[in-house]
Amino acid sequence: MSDRMKHRKLTQQELTDEAYRRFGPDVRTFAFQCPNCDDIATIQDFIDAGDGNRAGQECIGRLLGGLTPRPDGTKRGVRGCDWAAYGLFRGPWEIVMPAEDGKPERSAWSFPLAPATVPAEVPA
Repeated sequence: MSDRMKHRKLTQQELTDEAYRRFGPDVRTFAFQCPNCDDIATIQDFIDAGDGNRAGQECIGRLLGGLTPRPDGTKRGVRGCDWAAYGLFRGPWEIVMPAEDGKPERSAWSFPLAPATVPAEVPA
């Protein structure tokens, strides 16, 4: 099983902390990698495509036509595919959301973060 398909469970705070380490302070540069087609999309890519709230839970292809049938019967969009982190095939990352407003903690499913784009800080 490839690393991008391996189940990983982390808290929402752990995900956020890791994203800041990998991508720096601008959350729009946080990127997720589709475990099906390997497309890497940033939160800004999703904002530009019309829905920043879907970042990390769907492949960018779902917003860019990945669900629209073509005359030849395929459903391939401009880029990406139609994969989603929820539904029958969940994850591969499980993000534990904190309890709030009297509701218990719950899990949300996510694509893995993409490889880092900023160099890690070197200890002095």
